[in-house]
Amino acid sequence: MIVRRSLLVYDGSNSLFRRAADAVTRRSDDVLAVRWNAEPVQAFLEAQFDDRPFAFIVVDGDTVHVGEDTVEWLLERNDVDDPLLGALKRAYATSGGAFGRLVHGRTISDLDGTYELSEAAAAHLESLRQVQEIPVREATDDIP
Repeated sequence: MIVRRSLLVYDGSNSLFRRAADAVTRRSDDVLAVRWNAEPVQAFLEAQFDDRPFAFIVVDGDTVHVGEDTVEWLLERNDVDDPLLGALKRAYATSGGAFGRLVHGRTISDLDGTYELSEAAAAHLESLRQVQEIPVREATDDIP
């Protein structure tokens, strides 16, 4: 049986986010973190959204979670209690834009929700799920 890995699209330009992606992927063999700015990820985003939204995204099976729904997907997978999950989703919704400008140097997309994977975007997934050249860690990272 082939296990299809879920993809976590994240901002790899910041060591804090690389560490967070590393923490998520260490806990699960079926989640692969890929950097938002990698060209294969950009091609996937263009195919899925006819745009390249700067957002926190998870592709799980034939479903694409964006923004708050990505936060919820990750927290539920890690057995976070409902009250905390709700609080963190609200924090993302109310602070995401300002946080994005401050930390990322750009505003995150206001795209939120769960979407069906488009056929055009699905064509990009197999190579992304197998990719090894978009690592969570860089040689210069000092992640314990």
